[in-house]
Amino acid sequence: MMKHPGKLLGVVALCLATVLTGTTGAAADPGPTPPPRTNSANETIYMVKGYDPPDLVGDDGPGVSCTSRWNTAERAMKRWGWKGRFVQVKFYNRDTRCDLSLVRRAGNGTYDGSRDLPLMELGRRLAWKIHNRDSRYGRSVDLVGHSMGGLIIRAALTGTERHMPGWPPYIHVEDAVTLGTPHHGAWPSDLLCSAIPVNRQCEDMRSESVFMRWLHATDVPGSAQGTDWTLIGSEADSDVGIGSTTPVVDEAQHLVRYASSTGIGHSDLRKKANGRWPMRYSQDSGQTWVSLRYGAAPLRATFNSLYWESRW
Repeated sequence: MMKHPGKLLGVVALCLATVLTGTTGAAADPGPTPPPRTNSANETIYMVKGYDPPDLVGDDGPGVSCTSRWNTAERAMKRWGWKGRFVQVKFYNRDTRCDLSLVRRAGNGTYDGSRDLPLMELGRRLAWKIHNRDSRYGRSVDLVGHSMGGLIIRAALTGTERHMPGWPPYIHVEDAVTLGTPHHGAWPSDLLCSAIPVNRQCEDMRSESVFMRWLHATDVPGSAQGTDWTLIGSEADSDVGIGSTTPVVDEAQHLVRYASSTGIGHSDLRKKANGRWPMRYSQDSGQTWVSLRYGAAPLRATFNSLYWESRW
């Protein structure tokens, strides 16, 4: 049963996405019994970074060092006791120092890791990596995405949950955390990509894109294990509004909103590990909120979200 009357529009959008993308539903293959949910610091964490925007002058293609994006988080989590593996994900040709690549050979000696690689396809590739590396061996994993990376991990679970053709039959994802993710679009994409064709990923992040309509035909997805979602955002984020980073309409179980007085910006959400910060949080999909003057830093909140089986 749909939790919001507005989800009827989402079903229509799903049908539209089916026509435009050539995808249809398929018979469910639930796979083996998923591993039980437990309080654990032993699982593998797949870490998916965000969008690399074009340079105004002399842009030679997207790409960053994965360690420059995630080493602060990885070091902090190890210090707090995380024992599982960390897998930093590459999806641009020029990305460096990453643990896992979603880029594929496109022919003529070229590779397809550009800004025109659709987010749905990146989600499909990530889902297969998780399935082949962990799920088929009975291991569950956790997912963390910053900015656009959160859309990629959400797409990975969405296509798998809907049993779309070409997607893995199942993946086991216990927890998913997004940091500053434009779940309902980002204003730069709405401003730029509605006026001129910039690139596919920019287009996908528009609030009314085909990808967004496909994503929101249902609430946040889950694996058979029962994925626990935590969405983290900041009112001081000038790139993505708080209603998009921590929407109450998607039925994510946990929402965290840092106050504008913290000055925690878009990139800070994946870098702030220490200190106490004014914030509000909800553990019932936004029905009730608790305010804290001295709340945990974003990376500590991420750690807690990944560790606890259902609360933090």
